[in-house]
Amino acid sequence: MNKSWLDRLEAKYGQYALNGLIYYIAGFMILIYILNESRILKYEHLFLIAPYVINNNEYWRLITFLFIPISQSPFFLFFELMIIIMCANGIEAAFGPFKMTLYYILGAIFMIIATLISPAIQLDSYLMYLSLFFGYATLYPDEELLFMFIIPIKIKYLAILSAIGLILNILAAPWTSKIALLLSFTNYLIFFGVPALKGIKYERKNRARRKAFEEDCTPSKEYIHKCSVCGKTDKSNPEILFKYCVCKKCGENGVCFCEEHLKEHKEMRIEN
Repeated sequence: MNKSWLDRLEAKYGQYALNGLIYYIAGFMILIYILNESRILKYEHLFLIAPYVINNNEYWRLITFLFIPISQSPFFLFFELMIIIMCANGIEAAFGPFKMTLYYILGAIFMIIATLISPAIQLDSYLMYLSLFFGYATLYPDEELLFMFIIPIKIKYLAILSAIGLILNILAAPWTSKIALLLSFTNYLIFFGVPALKGIKYERKNRARRKAFEEDCTPSKEYIHKCSVCGKTDKSNPEILFKYCVCKKCGENGVCFCEEHLKEHKEMRIEN
């Protein structure tokens, strides 16, 4: 079986994978949260904003936006980090450390490209971790979370609600922002969308092969014997006995007759 380009990359550069990448990221998120709450370093200096990077040479924004927490309180930050770690660990368990690292890096790269396409938008970590959540939900759709810390709900339903909210935001955004937002999920499409399309194509080929096989195995006729004179068959008249004549006129392969017309055929043969 031919390896995918992801497998080939892993075979060549797999040694550069960072095991447990998400724990380092979670540590930076906690640090950024503490610095912001202490008023030492405000979030506004860390957002990914293309004009600030290009015009003001604030290159740190190319990385720091990934460490900005969404939650505004320690309580919700704890659960935010738990969910992020759960999603990343789930993807890493399924794909391995290298592909998890690549998934994260590609997400960051495409988000940076998105801000170049639409300089008006400013990005924090939300879209990155939403792509992680979608990835986890695709791999483990029936896993459950406690919604509002009380109600158990399957991951796939939360992902559907998140996707609906995302689609509504995309529809309401200007064209350049629409493209930018869609581009931010290119890492998800590469890892999950493309294989899904290949799976659909493969399944269609399988169905076509099965159908062709079934047609080959299914008799083209619904009957086995058919009288060459009256057209009666063993299907339409199962009570009739059919026989084959192999006289010189009928040939070696024989011609099928019902009992009545076989008798007439024999009489005509005698007369001739």
